[in-house]
Amino acid sequence: MRSLVPRVARAWQDDLARMLDVLFALETPHGWLVAVTIPAGGASLEEAARARLREDEVRMAAALGPVRSRAWLGGRLALREALARAGLTAGPVGSDDRGAPVLPAGIAGSVSHKRDVAVALVAAEARAKLGVDVEVEEPGKVDVARRVLRDEELAELAALGGAERARAVVLRFSAKESIYKAVDPFVRRYVGFHEVALRVRADGTAEVEPHWAHGEGPFRVEARWMRRDGLVVTSARVER
Repeated sequence: MRSLVPRVARAWQDDLARMLDVLFALETPHGWLVAVTIPAGGASLEEAARARLREDEVRMAAALGPVRSRAWLGGRLALREALARAGLTAGPVGSDDRGAPVLPAGIAGSVSHKRDVAVALVAAEARAKLGVDVEVEEPGKVDVARRVLRDEELAELAALGGAERARAVVLRFSAKESIYKAVDPFVRRYVGFHEVALRVRADGTAEVEPHWAHGEGPFRVEARWMRRDGLVVTSARVER
């Protein structure tokens, strides 16, 4: 009888794995980073949600519209997977008034989603806040470089052209999104794209130069990035 238990447990885990397509799960310097494919909808999404999320989370999603509900569920599926990988336990995970997940004291986390993919980053973290962002690495229809980048950043990319420049802009856009998510709990306001300058390094990190419009801080800001499966995924860790 004892030999049957592990097989049953593995079968149950395999069923959950089939419900949730985990693109990758990595332990990074900022915490556990998990990316999942958001089920297309209907029965497959509902099945994954009911198998992996708490009933209160499913009810929260039901109160949203179809588009928001799908994205919200995808983010929570990634978050629950990241918590499990990190060996962390959390009860109900709602959203605060600025849309960020509300996690228990001692756990920091962040969620992002883009079309059919959601990512989550979690860590046992008492002092710092985390931010994560995912972007599809493809040229946009509109060049947003001047809206996103400071003059010194534009000068750094001046020698690039075409797809290479577009990729560089998307990476910096994503990294700034992650930083702003991580700094938001400290400043509680909209943070503009020009409030930090980035110097991206080849080793997957970035030097961050702050230009906080309201003079907050000082903060210790770390930023990391990776490219994988046609995605750009960035993360940030911020503490006073």
